Amino acid sequence: MRSKGGVPTLAQWRQLPRFLSTRERKFASFALGAFVIAVAGLGFQWLNKNQTTIPAVGGEYTEGVVGTPQFINPLYATASDVDADLSRLVYSGLMRFDPQDGIVPDLASNYTVSEDEKEYVFTLRSDAKWHDSNDVVTASDVAFTISAIQNPEYHSPLAVSFAGIAVEAVDTSTVKFTLDEPFSPFLAALTVGILPAFEWQDIAPSSAQLAIQNIKPVGSGPYQFAKLVKDNRGSIRSMTLERNPDFYRGAPYIKKLSFKFYSSVTELTDALRNKNVEGASVISSADASAFSDERGLSLQNPSLPQFTAAFFNAKHSSVLADDEVRKALSLAVDRTAIVQITGSVASAINSPILSGMPGYDASATVPVADSTTAASTLDAAGWTFTEGATVRSKSDKSLSFTITTLDSPELTAAAQELERQWEAIGASVDVAVVDIATLQSDVLKNRSYDILVAGERYGTFADPYPFWHSSQTSYPGLNLGSFSDRKADEAIETARETTDQTKRAEAFASLSGLIAEDMPAIMLYQPKYTFALASKIRGVDVPSVTVPSDRFADVETWYIKAKHEFFR
Repeated sequence: MRSKGGVPTLAQWRQLPRFLSTRERKFASFALGAFVIAVAGLGFQWLNKNQTTIPAVGGEYTEGVVGTPQFINPLYATASDVDADLSRLVYSGLMRFDPQDGIVPDLASNYTVSEDEKEYVFTLRSDAKWHDSNDVVTASDVAFTISAIQNPEYHSPLAVSFAGIAVEAVDTSTVKFTLDEPFSPFLAALTVGILPAFEWQDIAPSSAQLAIQNIKPVGSGPYQFAKLVKDNRGSIRSMTLERNPDFYRGAPYIKKLSFKFYSSVTELTDALRNKNVEGASVISSADASAFSDERGLSLQNPSLPQFTAAFFNAKHSSVLADDEVRKALSLAVDRTAIVQITGSVASAINSPILSGMPGYDASATVPVADSTTAASTLDAAGWTFTEGATVRSKSDKSLSFTITTLDSPELTAAAQELERQWEAIGASVDVAVVDIATLQSDVLKNRSYDILVAGERYGTFADPYPFWHSSQTSYPGLNLGSFSDRKADEAIETARETTDQTKRAEAFASLSGLIAEDMPAIMLYQPKYTFALASKIRGVDVPSVTVPSDRFADVETWYIKAKHEFFR
């Protein structure tokens, strides 16, 4: 068929190779290939310029956690990392911690503060709903939660943070707080999760800790409870949370988060190594290097306001009630050796006022171990060796005590190194390693230890009150060294009542000096917090945390699946 307009037909193009020489055919093939490559390249360039990769809904993630959930309830969750982790995912507070901006509104859309800093008025956002419900979070829910924390029948460890504070639901979306005195950590305190009043108001306060809602919680956070699995002894072995499709800051991308629970860091590390979990809530510094090149893992090391110390319990050990014994033990401590032996990503310290806190003394140096002076101090105090003895004694009392610590490679190594250093100056030392359940139910509750090697975290706002105020020496207080000093209490209270950073710095510096003088504890080191995430998770940015559960601060932006989208 003859083409119209002089343009060859397809049949005519097919006959072209018959009229070309071998050389011409090769040239034509090359030209055609170059043309196709050029067109493809232009196509890829156009696609790159006109489309982007964005997060998509989908995927699941399984994380291992140390401990067993008992109180997934904001009233009690601060006492346990596993409860705090799950509470952070299930509940929302009036305020929240943001890794970049600090304390920012969450359930609150806005708030005002009076000039005297004694009245705070919050307006709630209108789109925050309770899980599996069309009911929105109201001012009555906020008032109920804070009142429950204040009610001694609930036994909430947060009660001290809301003492002297009146709360009032002005209307459905407005709540007012009236403080007896200005309280600088107040906004940070309001990061506590809010309970749905309709779920809890018919439960007697004295029975609250037994309620099923503690392990099958209902909140307004980014994830909601889906299921739990128990073993034949009734212990919870795993829990699954599902994305909250109605989450007001934007529904999460990852569909399910599953958690498996282990009794120790060692067990958790083994589970991670054996691929039983994809990530871990905590990795000991000693194990971090072993996982640093592990395929499929991403190690995160955000800074954390935490310290590790050896706390003296003079009420439990008459030996440690002797000021000179505590002084000698402190002189003998080689902090650098402890940091090295534990493999910690940490800095040796000599004060509870940490870097970044008001009153921190950057010029202060960490004392060098001096076992000679330590031994002389004990000699002068009457703690000497009788003939043939390897342990010092005084008035038929042996210089003997036990160091108790959590079953963690890092803390155990620290306790064993202290044992070695103190036995070198004539003490008899035992080390007792306990699991987290025993630590919480016996050791801390009954204060049944001579010396406790443990870590403490200051939390969202650098507030020493729970750790050093004399009112916190009994459980559930965290004054583990039973430190009691009127001037120290005044310094702590002053720091709480003022927002003037100069005054806070002066108060903290005073507190540091008083603690050094009384020596209720030996400050050892400030560790970094290390946890492992599956590298398949993207969108993670955790430069700093105030507590480990802060790693979930922006969990709704994490994603596993992605999709391509054209620009409009």
